[in-house]
Amino acid sequence: MKNFFWSGYCSKDRIVAISEIEKIVSAHGFITDFKLFSDVAISIQIESEELNIDKLYTSLSDYISLNAFEKLNSDSSDECLVSLNITFTKGTGDLKIEVPAVPG
Repeated sequence: MKNFFWSGYCSKDRIVAISEIEKIVSAHGFITDFKLFSDVAISIQIESEELNIDKLYTSLSDYISLNAFEKLNSDSSDECLVSLNITFTKGTGDLKIEVPAVPG
């Protein structure tokens, strides 16, 4: 299995961006794991067929700023693992999750 390591920056709202990134990934592969690091960063593990890696990179780079990647131009259906690390530029380092009041 080939491994790729991508890193990028996102200046959009974290909650909205994560939802959009999930949609982009779902069109080209699937998320196998993710880790949130406060509201500053997220690490996402993605599995995809090699023939979809170029499309995945292009779609993601249209939405967030990604480091350079040399296109594969492959038609192989071999599985690949992408480790994607995203830093949110509007992060404060303090992850607060609003919990709604429970009646009663």
